[in-house]
Amino acid sequence: MNVSRLLLGVFGIVVAGVFFFDASQYPRAAAQMPMIYAVAVALMSLAMVASELRLGRRAPATRDTATEASDPASDATSQAAPRRWTAVAAIFLLAVGYVAVMTTLGYVLATALFMALALAILGTVKWTFALIAGAVLIAMVCLVFVQFLGLPIPLLPSFL
Repeated sequence: MNVSRLLLGVFGIVVAGVFFFDASQYPRAAAQMPMIYAVAVALMSLAMVASELRLGRRAPATRDTATEASDPASDATSQAAPRRWTAVAAIFLLAVGYVAVMTTLGYVLATALFMALALAILGTVKWTFALIAGAVLIAMVCLVFVQFLGLPIPLLPSFL
């Protein structure tokens, strides 16, 4: 059983629940889309948890055959684990900081900074793709939540 995937699934269910109950306080038209997303995330997270629990029950039978063959790639994986956990912790702290500075820096600047720093920590995406995807994501969120739903999101820094 992959404990990381199991915990991620449980965390997804909790976050979806928080967003669902928070969205229930929005005006009726504005609450529909966040509630749909929250339910979708909760269902996918529940499927992830169920999948891991189902695989966890089958794991003891396959674990005996897997331990017989020594895998040199597992040594490299075990050495990369501390770096991966450091990256996860750093991105989590970035997310907390992102939420804290959004009202000061505004949605556009805070989101661009968060995405740039998170992608720099991960280092798995080319910068050209990251710039295009980031610009599209920021524009789509602004379009949907500000223009379509009319939610009061601070787009620009408060000091401008």
